[in-house]
Amino acid sequence: MLEYHKKIKQFREMRNFTQEYMADILKVSQRAYSSIENGQTQLTVERLFEISQTLQVNVGEIIGVDNKFIYNNNFNNNATQNKGNLVFNQDTFEEQKELYERLLKSKETEITFLRKIIENH
Repeated sequence: MLEYHKKIKQFREMRNFTQEYMADILKVSQRAYSSIENGQTQLTVERLFEISQTLQVNVGEIIGVDNKFIYNNNFNNNATQNKGNLVFNQDTFEEQKELYERLLKSKETEITFLRKIIENH
């Protein structure tokens, strides 16, 4: 099985897209995009979706799994108990993402409210 960065390069070349074109679409430098294809940059789920949309392929085709699921092993902390392997169902990913963003916004509002209470005491 090919690693995802090699698959990205293959799909880009199949479309006759240049690295400069991809970098422009993704709003990164050509050097930063090259790092993606060289496996030097770990991708977020969002970036992987942007790349798959630009290349007109499913995320599953890039990462080599069943297209119904997306596996996110991009955890940026060093917690020893964090093994990754978070699974998203591609059919409901946008729904899950929106729920997550609403929960974050709610928590941020709550934190702001609590900080004001603390400041007043």
